[in-house]
Amino acid sequence: MRLNKKITAVMAAAMMAASAFSVSAAGIGYVHTNALLQAHPKMEKAQLDMKQAAQKAQQQFQKQSAGKSDAEKQQLANNLQRELAQKERDEMTPIMSDIMKAIQQVRKEKNLDVVLESGAVVDGGVDVTSDVAAKLGK
Repeated sequence: MRLNKKITAVMAAAMMAASAFSVSAAGIGYVHTNALLQAHPKMEKAQLDMKQAAQKAQQQFQKQSAGKSDAEKQQLANNLQRELAQKERDEMTPIMSDIMKAIQQVRKEKNLDVVLESGAVVDGGVDVTSDVAAKLGK
């Protein structure tokens, strides 16, 4: 019985928040992040660089792991994974920074209050993905 009351209270709060939120829906934009990543002019090179780094790490692991114990192999694998993760961060950070700057520019130009990821929007809002992608292409 208590659980039903809690669920009802949570649902009521969610509905009130949704109705308050929908009042300002005109100021909400959304983007498809994956589309923006693919639209970024540096993304193809970054993907190629990361693929090459992964292949190089695989070759390095095969070469260096010969004759080593399982614990040593695990340590080597962990080190290589850490290096790959750092490489991915190094490649993706400037791309994500460019995307964020473009989103901020579009938000200001279109007088939007907020720009969300499309997965967070159930209904309403304005899709500004193409506007942001156009800024990335410049």
